Amino acid sequence: MQPTETLDLDAFEDVATATVALKNPATGAPTAATVELYGPEHPVRKKIQFDRARKLRASFQRSGKIEVSDPLDDVSDQTDFLVACTAGWSGLTQGGKPLDYSPEAARLLYTDAKRQWVRAQVAKALDEAERFISASVKT
Repeated sequence: MQPTETLDLDAFEDVATATVALKNPATGAPTAATVELYGPEHPVRKKIQFDRARKLRASFQRSGKIEVSDPLDDVSDQTDFLVACTAGWSGLTQGGKPLDYSPEAARLLYTDAKRQWVRAQVAKALDEAERFISASVKT
């Protein structure tokens, strides 16, 4: 069967941020708690990715070998990335009290051994490019 629909490139565009609803870890149901994330085209995220690439290339140029990092460094780097790519959140509470967003609060949340399900959901959402594409606004 041959596709019959054309695709108008002007109908869609990359967006700088996306709002992700956290899912209940027990049921998988979406909740009212959301996290605002920077997309691949956001300047903050692009800078992080370019800095990583530059670091890897410089290391390779020095040694001529691809250096393998320590797994603890990988976790630390991912934490830094998650924190830097989080623009904010809403609807999160802890102990019945609202959990205000700050980079420090994000770091604490993403490194909390009892809340790794949040970290996993945020990391997965950052890898889903389609979250950062929306229908273009027609004017």
